[in-house]
Amino acid sequence: MGARYAAAGSPRSARTLGAVGLALALLCLSLPAPATVRAKTRIVWSSVDSNGAVQRLVTAQPDGSDLQTLTRPQAKKTQDIDAQFSPDGTQVAFERDLDNGTSQIVLIGADGQNEHVLDLGCTDPCALDAAPTWTPTAGRIAYTPVIGPFDLVNDSAHSAVLQTSTLDGSDIQRLSEPGIDGRLEDYHARYSPDGSYIVFTRVRNSDLHVAAFRMEADGSDVRRLTPWGIDADLADLSPATGGPTKDLVVFETYGMGAEGKTQNLATVPSTCASPSACKKQIHYLTNLKHGPKARFNPSWSPNGKRIAYTKFKGDKHECCVGDIFTMRADGSHRRPVSTSPKFEYRPDWGTAP
Repeated sequence: MGARYAAAGSPRSARTLGAVGLALALLCLSLPAPATVRAKTRIVWSSVDSNGAVQRLVTAQPDGSDLQTLTRPQAKKTQDIDAQFSPDGTQVAFERDLDNGTSQIVLIGADGQNEHVLDLGCTDPCALDAAPTWTPTAGRIAYTPVIGPFDLVNDSAHSAVLQTSTLDGSDIQRLSEPGIDGRLEDYHARYSPDGSYIVFTRVRNSDLHVAAFRMEADGSDVRRLTPWGIDADLADLSPATGGPTKDLVVFETYGMGAEGKTQNLATVPSTCASPSACKKQIHYLTNLKHGPKARFNPSWSPNGKRIAYTKFKGDKHECCVGDIFTMRADGSHRRPVSTSPKFEYRPDWGTAP
């Protein structure tokens, strides 16, 4: 599989490493937000059944009320992940990982109706479509098709780059810069509010390090925002058009499950001029040290004032606990959304229709 997927031998296990920092995650089993946020937004996340057989999507208001099941996978060992609300909040795009090692991109209404698989033309040697998001242009999504064969360094794919398409799979346009195929892999595009630039996650296949990058919407002016050494993953760009979080990127450290490293949440401006300048402006929102606790999977609220994330705790005798929390953009005022016994992670905070 692609480097991001082959790191643990399969698409599902590698994605879980990035999400929870432990390969065991899928084997294991308030004070309300301001009324304006609670009434007009919702959070969607992945919830793993206690036996690990199925992973479905659920949604709730930011204070945890009005919890609803969004997807109901019929087949065992099916994993719904990487949900993304459409800009108007009426639909959710997500990745469905199947037991045969393939993945599909699926759309569903925010009310749980009209679920359907998108036919994006992924046929051999294309192995799977991954990590969908919505573009500022109505009726288009951005995603990463992973193209085999997988015979390059670290069993990397021959190509795993960002592209966009209409919802019927037509008018495919490449986003990633040319010439990186087989060496670098790009995932998780996040557009600026005006659509002028994109923040994304890049994997370096030679050593499987990960970093947050920025580029113009046409794929030009590619710039690295974080050091390779901290493995910044799942970078999310603030949707704020003004104020202190405008152009601010939040990310998790040590993505893809760096062994012996504790995952924390941090921010970096997308406007910094160089990697060295960016490094000096990284600000940590959590500061957990070595141990069973971690924080990861950040997602901005639609107004850019709060961040949803996964609060993780491992245990020597039981697998682990993953809960959904929110906090202010400075890391303060942490509040629970869901503290279910199930393992829950990878939230997205979107507009409610």
